[in-house]
Amino acid sequence: MPLEIKRIYFSESELRKALVNFSVLKKNFLELEDIKKIEIKASDTISVSMLVDKALAKEVKNVSFNHSEVAAALFAFCMVSKIPLPRRGKKSLHSTDDKIFLTIELDEDVNFDQYVISDVIGNASGVRKQ
Repeated sequence: MPLEIKRIYFSESELRKALVNFSVLKKNFLELEDIKKIEIKASDTISVSMLVDKALAKEVKNVSFNHSEVAAALFAFCMVSKIPLPRRGKKSLHSTDDKIFLTIELDEDVNFDQYVISDVIGNASGVRKQ
């Protein structure tokens, strides 16, 4: 059974973009320029806090995202960026050294009875198409 493990690391600017776009769902309409500081808190789960300074609203506030919101924002970022995420893969969110990354594990079952190495190239039906 081959096991494929893929890790996708996100820079701070990519994390910011993902969370700013996701913040619309939380009714927070932010711009990238509104974010003054970003803080990643990692333990068993990951949370992200952003210090936001909205010049027009003249208020400073903290916007927080829990583990599932960060994961959803990064999945959406991957889809928009056309980074392939296998449907069947087990996906998890991790953090190390102030970097966030997704881990995708794809454990495939292989039918070794069908596995044959041959010096003849052919298609599935065994008939060459012309």
